[in-house]
This record gives sequence, C-alpha cells and structure tokens, in this order.
Amino acid sequence: MYPGAAVVVVGVDDAGTADAAVDWAAAEAAARGCSLRVVHAFHPPLPADPYGVASPLDGLVGARAVAEDVLRAHVARARFVASDLDVAAHLAYGSAVQVLLAEASRARLLVTGSRGLVGLRALLGRSVSARVAARAPCPVVVVRPPDGADPDGADGAVPDGAVPDGAVPDGGAPPRVVVGVDGRSAETPEVGFAFEAARQRGVPLVAVHAWVADPPADLEAVCAPSTVAEAAARRRLDRAVESWHARYPAVPVVTRLVRADPARAIAEESRGAALVVVGTRGRGLVLGALRGSVSRAVLGRVRAPVAVVHRVHHADTRARDGFDAATA
Repeated sequence: MYPGAAVVVVGVDDAGTADAAVDWAAAEAAARGCSLRVVHAFHPPLPADPYGVASPLDGLVGARAVAEDVLRAHVARARFVASDLDVAAHLAYGSAVQVLLAEASRARLLVTGSRGLVGLRALLGRSVSARVAARAPCPVVVVRPPDGADPDGADGAVPDGAVPDGAVPDGGAPPRVVVGVDGRSAETPEVGFAFEAARQRGVPLVAVHAWVADPPADLEAVCAPSTVAEAAARRRLDRAVESWHARYPAVPVVTRLVRADPARAIAEESRGAALVVVGTRGRGLVLGALRGSVSRAVLGRVRAPVAVVHRVHHADTRARDGFDAATA
C-alpha cells in the first residue's frame, strides 16, 4: 500500500469512539477509489510491580494482544462497510499524536474519532483529534459518535444524551457540504476541498462567511459604517467561492453572509450537513487557545463530520488531496 499509493488512514483506539470514524473512513475510501489503512497506536503502561516479581514482558505481551484484537475488530468493521475495499492494518508503538502525524505525511486523508472534549481540556487542545488536525499536512476529518454514544467518565467526555455547551445538534435540513470562509487569505484550499466533497456526494455547497463591524479607527471612536464592512465581507466571500466554482460548475452553491462569531455561524449552518469544512493555520496549542481557533471551536460544537484543511501545507499536498485530478 505504501509508498505513493492513494491512501485514507483512520486512527482507532480501544475507547469505543472509533466505530463511527471507521464507518465513515471506509465509505470515503471506497468512494475515492483509495485503499484504507487502519492504524492503532500501541503505548502500553509501565508495569507497577514494586517487588520485581512479575516480568515486564508479561504485561507487554498482554497489552499487545489486546491492541491486536482492537485492530482486528476495526479492520473487520471496515470490510463489512465496503467488502471490496483494500484494507490494511498497522499497529504502531508510540503516542497517538506522534503515530497519526507520521501517517498523515503519506496519506491523502486522515480520519479520527473524537471523545467530545469540552471545557478547559478542549480549550487547551488535549484532544488527540484537535492536536492532530492542527498539525497534520493532509486534511483531517474528525467524526464524532452518534448522539448518546459518547463514552462517559474521564477525559471530559460528554455524558450520554448531553450536548456540549454551544453545540448545535443535527436538524432536518437537507444534506449538503458546509464550508467556513474567513476571507483573510488568497489561498483557500478548504473551499476547494469542500467543492470536491460536494461534487463527490452530489449535494449542494453552502459557503459561510461571518463578519463583524470595523473597530474604531482612532481615539474618538470614529469607525466606518457597518454597510462598508458588510460590503467588504461580501466581496471576500464571493472572491473565495468564484474561482473554485468555475472549476466545479455542476455543484450548486449557496453563500451565507452572517454578522456573528465565525464558529457559531458555522455551527448554526451545520444542522443536517453531510460534512463541515474549515481551514486552519496550525497555531500552537497556547497561541490557538489565547487568540481563539475557529477550527477548534467548530470541532467542539458540531455533530457532523468536520474536515480540517491546513493552509500552510496546501501547496505540497494539492495533488494528494485530489484537486488536480478533479479540475484538470
């Protein structure tokens, strides 16, 4: 399968959060004509034996056997979703973040589950999915378990049936792909990814751009009229969509210009979406928490699968992401 193959990678664990991610990744790999690589990071705990009676190898062998069982179960699940899919399994030693980032360097797409972290832990980016999404060179899709399927207990998981603060549950809206447009960069790979996803699924694309009024320009609190800021926001939104729409003319497009917080605007539009797409600049954990990361906020609020596309690495991964083949 490696190297140079078109591969979708899905990271799995033993916490019960990966089932939905495996289902989504298997269906996506089949639709893209890619192979699927199921990866489990194996990091056994150190043996706690103050008397030195037990051999460290006993615990290592037992932990590895459990990890292999977890991996086999997820491979079987992927093959049940798409029986003709080329599926390979990989058990890697190391932390989940390190293993998944290494896999992302050679993947077309990386898929992970989510434990639904909320509050301080979510803000500081302790979620594996959030940390990988911020740093991976390829697009990362985070798939949350269905409502009521989040495991309870430690790690800030959302209890069964609960909705995180600010989260927006799925509604009865028709399926579509939703993409957040910030308009501050000429490079908009997340919009291209969203167009390709909408074309592949045969659904419309909804492009959302949130704007706020300009701050005062001087100490006398004089600022431009809000209509001026709104017109500038409209131009940014249209510019970000038009170039990609020319390459995907068959995809129906709806643009939404909203005066609101960006993460909240995207979350409101995400009800019933097949996929939500956002871009990221890959800020560090501390800087992202202090300045506010839209992609991280969206991951915490949206129930639909969320694709995070890294703008910095776009030039190096453009062909792998499928843009060139689709638009040539």
